[in-house]
Amino acid sequence: MMCLMLKRQETEVHPVFIDYGQLARSFEWQAVHTVCKYLDIGIPVRIDVPGFGKLIPSGITDRRLDVRNRAFLPTRNLLFLVLGAAYAYSNSIYFVSIGLLSDSIFPDQTEDFISSTQKAISEALGVNVKILTPLREFNKVDIIRLAKQYSLPLNITYSCHLGGEEPCGRCISCQEKIAALEQLEKKSLSIGDEEHGNWRN
Repeated sequence: MMCLMLKRQETEVHPVFIDYGQLARSFEWQAVHTVCKYLDIGIPVRIDVPGFGKLIPSGITDRRLDVRNRAFLPTRNLLFLVLGAAYAYSNSIYFVSIGLLSDSIFPDQTEDFISSTQKAISEALGVNVKILTPLREFNKVDIIRLAKQYSLPLNITYSCHLGGEEPCGRCISCQEKIAALEQLEKKSLSIGDEEHGNWRN
């Protein structure tokens, strides 16, 4: 959805996928390719740092840990922004985007975090770098509604943290999707059979 919003704003998009050792990396990588092709925004660049997830314990990188209660991976979003900004800078681009939503859960999802990180990256690169958060005013319900409004099929996306063929229904991402769908159903909004049957967003 973030790439779609940027494209609609006529912003040139350079998609980047980061393998940080997450359990879902295989399906995420496939989904990224599919979505980028669907949106016609080019082939995603892949940055591989799998050792990060192997070293730092989290339920989204280690199956031995609880995927819900141990979901926080310290500095994950900071890693995303630093790597994304470095890649952007190497291509003479001075902005980087991240898909943070309005309902922050972890400390690396706040406005203070974005402001501090933007300043630190700008200082590190010696140029003013802007961090874009095009989804900041939206929650999960809004995202599903927007996907339908702009005809982005949810079945081509993926978000389950456990990285299986089917959504686990237990991780934070799955639980947020379930709650959002239930809320939309209560409001009698038509979501469509395809979205109900496939939770890959």
